[in-house]
Amino acid sequence: MSAVSRTLALLAWLCAVAACAGCGATSADVAAPAARVALLPDRAVRPPEAKTDMDTNPANLASAVVTYSFGQLAEYIDAAAFRLLPHDMAQASEPGRTVRHVYRLTVPRTRLVLDAAVTTAPTEAEARQLARAFRVRVSLDGRYLRSPERYWVFYRNNGPQICRIYFPGDLGSLHMGANSMVFRPLPPGRHRLRVELRQEIAASLPAARLVADYHLRVLPRGPSAAERALAPDEEGPPPPTNRVPLTFRNDHPELLTSGH
Repeated sequence: MSAVSRTLALLAWLCAVAACAGCGATSADVAAPAARVALLPDRAVRPPEAKTDMDTNPANLASAVVTYSFGQLAEYIDAAAFRLLPHDMAQASEPGRTVRHVYRLTVPRTRLVLDAAVTTAPTEAEARQLARAFRVRVSLDGRYLRSPERYWVFYRNNGPQICRIYFPGDLGSLHMGANSMVFRPLPPGRHRLRVELRQEIAASLPAARLVADYHLRVLPRGPSAAERALAPDEEGPPPPTNRVPLTFRNDHPELLTSGH
């Protein structure tokens, strides 16, 4: 091959490389390996589109976690068919900082209800806007939940999706958003459930990070009679604290327009 032919061939090859690089990718993009994480099997978590009844619909269970976290509901509901996991409703985010909360819990083999993130606002549109500020990652024993954004649910505290969940009267009309999921009963032994939230508070500020670590010890049995007895009577009246407006309480003053 002549020198001219070799030069033309080289130019043709360079043009082909340039054309490929121009199709939405740089050489760095092509060379960089795709980030991969171990995924949690789909069967470990109830799918968000699962068919449910009034008691077990996603909004009702998400609301139960919030109610429990405000001390107005026991940790077990539906005869201990569900164990509600605590969520720190007072946890404040701070730009550029990571706030961690660690829970150590011993539980029977029953379903676990987790609220990874919660927003609250006077209107649904505001609750949804607050939810868009969050990036949610949930892992169990180092394996990550696929597409956690699928688990957002929005509801009004006194709306048609909610039953048997009790709020003070001044909270009844608030709209909520919850990234909420139900874990199927875990094998006996020790497990680590971890929630990582990245919250973009403002474009001009560094993101805030909120981490919740649940160190779980799962017993080799289902719910006991004592645990089932903790679940509220489905036909009973609301707890006495329900009758005290939040305005006049000093245990949880933070629920107006916020995200957790």
